[in-house]
Amino acid sequence: MKKLFLYAYDHINLGDDLFIETIVRRYPHVKFYFWTDAKNKEVFKDLKNLKIIDQNAAKIRFLGKLRPSLVARYKAGIQKTCDAQVYIGGSIFMEHSTWENIVAWWKYQSKNFSFFVLGANFGPYHTEEYRIEMNKVYTQLMDICFRDTYSKELFKNNKNVRQAPDILFSYEMPKVQKKKKQIFVSVISCEYRELKGLTEEEYIIKMSDLINEFCREKYEIILASFCEEEGDLLVAKKIKNYLKDSSNVVVLNYDGQNRKEFIDTMSESSYIIATRFHAMILGMVAKIPVYPIIYSDKTKNVLKDINFKGKYADLRESKTLTYESAKDNLMTNYVVDINKLKKDASQHFMKLDKYLNN
Repeated sequence: MKKLFLYAYDHINLGDDLFIETIVRRYPHVKFYFWTDAKNKEVFKDLKNLKIIDQNAAKIRFLGKLRPSLVARYKAGIQKTCDAQVYIGGSIFMEHSTWENIVAWWKYQSKNFSFFVLGANFGPYHTEEYRIEMNKVYTQLMDICFRDTYSKELFKNNKNVRQAPDILFSYEMPKVQKKKKQIFVSVISCEYRELKGLTEEEYIIKMSDLINEFCREKYEIILASFCEEEGDLLVAKKIKNYLKDSSNVVVLNYDGQNRKEFIDTMSESSYIIATRFHAMILGMVAKIPVYPIIYSDKTKNVLKDINFKGKYADLRESKTLTYESAKDNLMTNYVVDINKLKKDASQHFMKLDKYLNN
């Protein structure tokens, strides 16, 4: 059995957990090793070929007390038993003030291990120096496949860089014959985003205003938290408390173990108002009209790639977030044809498929 060492965002976020589920289920005869917290043993307990290594286990804490470098050596020992390493994730190449340390980590990994990167986008970035240094890293990887054209074009002269639609365009959403008069609303905390000119309170007020209008039209509202750790749940509760009448409003929090409930609730909705990137993607896969609310260029770039023709809002241009705009895609029943996107999304795994088959 071949082995892969897996890197992914591990803070109970629906989109990233679906990434992990997708890659592990794709390769049932591969053993995956995931260095993370013990809580993820419950999150991924159904994935029998995924080995969770608890980084806070007594043995590892003991090694850290003896000498911190022993923990790194223990982890490296596991990595060396694997055939390759894979990082599956979205915004994993944002530029931070400590970017030089981040680049050094990537250079070390790409030099010492066969390394694949799937599903990412590049940025936001602020300096050309960071982009140039990461370009050097990408030449050393086994493969890097971005999820948007913008990211790929930043490295258009790098033959190692590819692009395919977001991995979750290939996710199988449940087929629902009859939709409920229900709107699934995904929210975010603005405090975790680089948003100029819009406070969290202003976001909560604007979301409350448009939800109030849909409540008047007798829609059931699902306020959905994709990642509690990033503040989604708190914001969802604040929005509900701000509403004039919340009798038809339910807060649904993703806790790592209710993925099926979350996906089913999305699929049976008549409309999706999506601040979360993957609420937008999954809504499109379910062939439901979606109203995207942009907080980052990663969403805008994907909407451009798929030639999205509907209405959307941009939180960086706060006047665009209105009830009238939000209702438009619902009234026109505008849905994106994802047939080609669904097929092309699997291209993220093309080179890893070949590597593992060899």
